[in-house]
Amino acid sequence: MKTSLIIDDKVFQEAKKEASQTGKTVSEVISIWARVGREEWMKQKREKAKEFVPVNLGAPQLDLSNRKNWMEELENDRD
Repeated sequence: MKTSLIIDDKVFQEAKKEASQTGKTVSEVISIWARVGREEWMKQKREKAKEFVPVNLGAPQLDLSNRKNWMEELENDRD
């Protein structure tokens, strides 16, 4: 895909240097860097999502084992 981007000057210079050292084009180098960066970003997002810590909210206020009773309690709570 062909597109235009505004890239930090230092990143572009480093990409040009990498391209000349590896025989790749600047576009190929930046595409590789973007792909690797995205994979790392997604990995960090997945790891962050795993950091869920449950919070103790205390003893239950309703006995959920009997639906009829807790539905009645909820109805009475509106009053």
